[in-house]
Amino acid sequence: MRVCFLVSFLFLFIACDQPGKTTKKPEINPGLLISCEGIGEVKLTDSHAALEKKFGAAALTEHENTETGKYTTIWENDVKRVNVYWQESKAPFEKIRYIEAPDALSPYLTSDSVRVGLTLRELVKKNGNMTITFRNFFASKQGGVIKTFNSGEIAKTNPCLGGNLEWVKQTNIYVAEQNEFRSKEVLESYDRILERIEVVLSSIRISPKQ
Repeated sequence: MRVCFLVSFLFLFIACDQPGKTTKKPEINPGLLISCEGIGEVKLTDSHAALEKKFGAAALTEHENTETGKYTTIWENDVKRVNVYWQESKAPFEKIRYIEAPDALSPYLTSDSVRVGLTLRELVKKNGNMTITFRNFFASKQGGVIKTFNSGEIAKTNPCLGGNLEWVKQTNIYVAEQNEFRSKEVLESYDRILERIEVVLSSIRISPKQ
């Protein structure tokens, strides 16, 4: 009996003495990582000339938008496409205003798995359940653009991150409610009407630190 007791005690001692195992986060391919440096291989420090040298002229497509100005798309018509918006209004383009991953199937993600396609509820959860403030979908300019993560977890881990939210579907909203909702310039993620509206993160933006 004494021998059995000693063996059991020794087994328990060895088991308790083992260092606790920590679960490592899966490593993200640097070519798909969103960080304050940029999106994948596209960095905030790149100029247009640097992008052309890095990816080749054939990979770049030039655009102009009346609201956002001049921008360059890398890998247009591909899920990995990235839009680069310039500070300058004409060439040479030297400084980036922000970089955007706009595709619904975009493979890019942050170290804490923020990616295009997350629902607003999922995004709030990743923000430590802190509210997210964004412009109304019906705003005349920048509809759905995230204004702030209000010192939540996303603001701490990815202070350069922004993006655009999109209304994809709704259920049982009366006309009077919708009219009142439309009148708001800025929305908070805890607005009760959003419980009946499905909202997703439709694009991710990375801007230089202010």
